[in-house]
Amino acid sequence: MPQKIKKMLFLTVDFPPMGGGMSRHSFDVALALRQLKEPVVIAAPQAGRDKDVIAEVGFSVVRLPGIVPGRIFDNYLRSVVIFFLYGFYYCVSRRVKAVVVNTWSIAGVAAFLIKKTLGIPYFVFAHGLDVYAPLANPKVYHVMRVVLKNASLVIANSNCTAGLVKRVVGEREKIEVLHPVIDTKRFTPQPSFFDKKIADKKVILTVARLVESKGHEAVIRALPRIIQHIPRLLYKIVGEGPLEQRLKELVDTLGLGDKVAFVGNVQDNELAAYYASCDVFVMISREIKERGEVEGFGIVFLEAGACARPVVGAKSGGVPDAVIDGVTGILVDPLNEEEIARAIIRILQDEPLAKSLGENGKRRVETELTIENFADKLKRIINNNG
Repeated sequence: MPQKIKKMLFLTVDFPPMGGGMSRHSFDVALALRQLKEPVVIAAPQAGRDKDVIAEVGFSVVRLPGIVPGRIFDNYLRSVVIFFLYGFYYCVSRRVKAVVVNTWSIAGVAAFLIKKTLGIPYFVFAHGLDVYAPLANPKVYHVMRVVLKNASLVIANSNCTAGLVKRVVGEREKIEVLHPVIDTKRFTPQPSFFDKKIADKKVILTVARLVESKGHEAVIRALPRIIQHIPRLLYKIVGEGPLEQRLKELVDTLGLGDKVAFVGNVQDNELAAYYASCDVFVMISREIKERGEVEGFGIVFLEAGACARPVVGAKSGGVPDAVIDGVTGILVDPLNEEEIARAIIRILQDEPLAKSLGENGKRRVETELTIENFADKLKRIINNNG
């Protein structure tokens, strides 16, 4: 007889309609729990379009009073107390046997308190930056260490993140790697509504917040080398952030005004069309130790792959888990502009290679990184470590 998963409570500080990768990951966890066809309670921040979320996920979400998106960390202790009290109530009233949290901070602290008061085990997702940043802050590090060490298991999104967690908990057996998944109904090869405007140009695309660790500057500095080989070129940058003005000044300094387009933020339902509009997706993210920044995985590489686009990423952080070098894309040294240029030129000039990399990326998403596989692995993790 198949083993049944325990009744669960999912505590998350990020959930749709909030934007961002963490919110989308939490939504995917909810979808995975739904696949298991067992009772689950989701407790999440307040939201204005809850009916849309409920319609998509298939069950209701408890919206916690006083937990408002964008203000959750304004009063850390108050947020922890709210998550704990509601979590405690649902654990008792619904006879919950396991708690899952989307990250160690706030929701994880609440889960730790639930374990101490009710003896209910909890499981923590780790994403990279959420573990890396506190390493330089002794007070925050201590809280994180307590939460992670008392978890039944920490579920890391990449081998890089698993390594960071091991530095904290010191036990590899308490860590399991579970890669994020992609919604292939949302991200799939499709005609681009940009085709008429850029049909005669090769298009490089980056989708990322405009911060130093995402590597936009390295790509811009590589453009003059690339243009020598591919003069009809356009680099499209989707996203906003504090580095925008500096990047625009660099573009002007290098005389690349007609080669770079700053698109700004776009709606989630438009992202697939942007991927479809490019010939190669590039994000040269890198670790910045002094600011505690690292790419824990790089879900955008999978989104591009799902749309059958070849990718170029960096040999940094968890990116090698997202990009299989020579199979779904090419990995480069994030500090070597010449190497970055060579990889992009190679893909743009070699159509069979570009097609092969894109098709391999699409195949990997459709066969390995499905919500069904994610759900099966999550079920095994929780049942084997409760």
